[in-house]
Amino acid sequence: MKTRLAISVSKMMVLGCAFWGGLVVASDQWAMNQANPSHTGYVPVTINPSDITFRWKKTIGSSALSPVTVAQNQIYVSVPGYFGIQHFYAVRKNGNLAWGKSFSDIFSLNPPSYANGKVYLQTGNHASDTYLRAYDARSGNLIFQSPHAAQWERYLAPTIYKNNVYVNGGSYGGMYSFDGTKDHENWFYELPQVDGWTPAVDEKWAYSYVGSLYAVDRLTGKLAFKILNSGEQAQVPMLGGLNDVFVIDGGLLSKFKTDTKKIAWQKTYNFNEDYTGQPALANNVVYAGTTQGSLVALDQVTGKTLWAWKNTVKDSVINNLVATKSHVFFATANKVYAIDIKTHQNVWSYAASGQLALGESGLYVASGDGKLTAFKLGLSDIFTPSEVSFPRTAINATVTKKISIMNVGDKELAVNSIASNNSAFVVSSPSPFVIAPNQSKVVEVNFEPKNVGIIETNLVVKSNDESEPETLVHLKGRAIN
Repeated sequence: MKTRLAISVSKMMVLGCAFWGGLVVASDQWAMNQANPSHTGYVPVTINPSDITFRWKKTIGSSALSPVTVAQNQIYVSVPGYFGIQHFYAVRKNGNLAWGKSFSDIFSLNPPSYANGKVYLQTGNHASDTYLRAYDARSGNLIFQSPHAAQWERYLAPTIYKNNVYVNGGSYGGMYSFDGTKDHENWFYELPQVDGWTPAVDEKWAYSYVGSLYAVDRLTGKLAFKILNSGEQAQVPMLGGLNDVFVIDGGLLSKFKTDTKKIAWQKTYNFNEDYTGQPALANNVVYAGTTQGSLVALDQVTGKTLWAWKNTVKDSVINNLVATKSHVFFATANKVYAIDIKTHQNVWSYAASGQLALGESGLYVASGDGKLTAFKLGLSDIFTPSEVSFPRTAINATVTKKISIMNVGDKELAVNSIASNNSAFVVSSPSPFVIAPNQSKVVEVNFEPKNVGIIETNLVVKSNDESEPETLVHLKGRAIN
């Protein structure tokens, strides 16, 4: 059971929120593969389908886009290729380019992840010219790159947990842990040589699924246990937070128990319809797609089918599912659907297809034809508005913004410090302090400029939030005479 930090400004606009159940993580940001280190694909918002509106569609590249990351008011997306020039972009929420990078003479450019103001991704080649790279999310400047072994492989987005970055890699297959703040390899554990996956991580272990489930001590890199399965290919494990891990492989949905080190159950849907794609988990319900386009809701503990939506088109579900408090989103080869969790009915669809991401009040579809489509969800920007703007302020005057810090976890949240990096922005509320679950505390930030001009900095909130121990809020103000 964990704590989780949320921040809001003025009208209680939440900057970050999450649900932790056991070790299940959910966040308003879509920060990495399936949103979080547990890969649950869960974003704790309630959607009104009548408010979903098309926002824009952009041609980002000429080939299939990678799964995207959404954080700090930007969408991060790779345009992979096969050797030659490949591109990585940061796109603003209005669809305009924030910054971009080009890579030449590399084999693979892989999907990005975000944490603590940095964007991480792997560029793949051979031997030691494969790198985990970290970029400043706002400027695109390279912070560091860590080389690691590889062999002409492709990877999914890095998984970040407590300032460490966990990735697939190795000359003959394996898992790496890197320090997320500098060029430093923590450890490497050799696994069967299969690419196209990323670990799932919780407080104890880093998990990989390459036909069987492997759990490695996340701090030491030593194998903790292995649960054998006659699997067919690598998949992304999904952590349930109840000593359970879920995987769809070979048409089966399997539940592994990490306390008994056994497979608890394996489910087929029916003789003509297999489970497929990447599942999602919300509020003790596992959501899975099928090869005939159905959405199935199963009890997390027993695996019993609770309900199902049948797709009359019978067009296979592809890629990943996204779960919210009210709806489940998924794509087939031709459409994106939203299924109401209460009525079990299709309430919205759109003629698009690809990898889905839901974050910061937007839904994004990264397609195989190089197009990125954005939808507004009818929510206020209650998620991570990375920039809190102050009105024009005369020098030596003071303007105050009230910021609410909320604990949406189920344990006490200890806020250790709140400070800015520029003396023009002063936090008037004392710290440290502790916030009980589901409670909040309002702090005041004063803009007290001494010189004329635009002044920018970050407000740094340090807490015991294990997913993001440092939350950054970008502050901006203009000082006038």
